[in-house]
Amino acid sequence: MSVPYLMEDRREVGRLVAKVDADAWVREYLAPVMPTGAPEVLDVGAGPGHIAQAVCRARPDSRVVAFDGNPERLAAGSGSPDGAALVRRCGDARELPFEDGVFDVVYSRLMLQYVAERGRAVAEMARVTKPGGVVVLFDLDGQLVWHDPVPPALSAVLDPVVAALEATGFDPHTGRRLYRLAREAGLTDLAVRVDPYHLIAGPIDPAEREQWHLKLDIARPAIARALGSSGAADEAVRIFLDHLDSEDTLTYSVAFTVTGRRKPGVRLR
Repeated sequence: MSVPYLMEDRREVGRLVAKVDADAWVREYLAPVMPTGAPEVLDVGAGPGHIAQAVCRARPDSRVVAFDGNPERLAAGSGSPDGAALVRRCGDARELPFEDGVFDVVYSRLMLQYVAERGRAVAEMARVTKPGGVVVLFDLDGQLVWHDPVPPALSAVLDPVVAALEATGFDPHTGRRLYRLAREAGLTDLAVRVDPYHLIAGPIDPAEREQWHLKLDIARPAIARALGSSGAADEAVRIFLDHLDSEDTLTYSVAFTVTGRRKPGVRLR
């Protein structure tokens, strides 16, 4: 059984790739913790493997596993860059199909917010990390829910939609949970970083608006289930986009990054 993902859609691969500069993300968040030599690296929740490919480009000596719950999404990614080894594996992040202590670096980017049993997933990430190896957890806080002002029309659609998504395991405040989850998984030497992620003050940039429009359209079936009809979902999307277009509104979220090490000599379960 794989982790449910509420954004299952053939267009999601393109959206995931377009929303991030994968090479810049690797330089900023992974390169500083990469060991010398030929590191074994695991990307949990890899999507089409675009971040894993960037790891290969940055470290051609690495061996990288892109792991995701959706075989079609994994297969949509292209092959590994020349000189690097990239393997694609499909399965459940809560039951990683790897032996203990295999990887030098294990990371997850924007996956845990969709996992109801996220503590179990983090514990698995810690388990498959080598003693002394590094786990990097990156996820959002305030996703969908931080706005000012919040007019009644926006609240009337956001509140039931967020509640319905939370019932599936989605947590808009996963970022703030990462420190506790890392501690509970037995990771040590924890470092916490917080960066702006979404920051829309006044009218949204047209290119960013297109990304939001696509995201909302992909999520439309889940919105319709939450609000009771496709017509209500259409109106909810219109209200949200009108909010982003307004001169008078602010929408924001932050990204938490928690980095920790598997303590040598400690067996994790």
